[in-house]
Amino acid sequence: MIRMTCSQLQVWPLGVWTAVVAGCAAAAVRDDPPSPGDRTVPAPRRDRDEPDLARLRAEVVEAHNRIRAAAKLSALETSERLQAAAQAHAQDMAARRKMTHEGSRGSRPIDRIKAKGYPYRRAGENIAAGFSSVDQLMKGWMDSPRHKRNILGGFSQIGVGCAIDEAGKRYWCVTFGLPLRR
Repeated sequence: MIRMTCSQLQVWPLGVWTAVVAGCAAAAVRDDPPSPGDRTVPAPRRDRDEPDLARLRAEVVEAHNRIRAAAKLSALETSERLQAAAQAHAQDMAARRKMTHEGSRGSRPIDRIKAKGYPYRRAGENIAAGFSSVDQLMKGWMDSPRHKRNILGGFSQIGVGCAIDEAGKRYWCVTFGLPLRR
């Protein structure tokens, strides 16, 4: 993985995965945020900012779709399952105050997407920490070739997660998916 800093803010990309349905069965890995009684990590901040985060998540989806429209690509629709995977990972990163594609219980992005029951042909994840505005977040990702590849990739669905740690730092997770045809 490549680490990029943007004004002291970190972004790590993760490429796109593809999978063949046959032979891809794996044990689901739970990667929920640690319980409130878990003393190993602080709980993510949950306060008056929560409604603002819902608005920010919607703005991130809109920003992705503006960029895709400019590239003559179809819009991404929000998937509840991808949203759940992204939000759980954002909360996990905020609770640990650590930006990483690896979950607190060792999960990978694909593990988390599968655990939420998302049947995919292709999936990807972008994460970031510290960006306080959607414009800054999207600029950071678009300036990174690997993040940009996910944003402009062959996906049809998106899920956006955002959580704030106790110090007020935002952790972002976006999951992308192309579902299996049924």
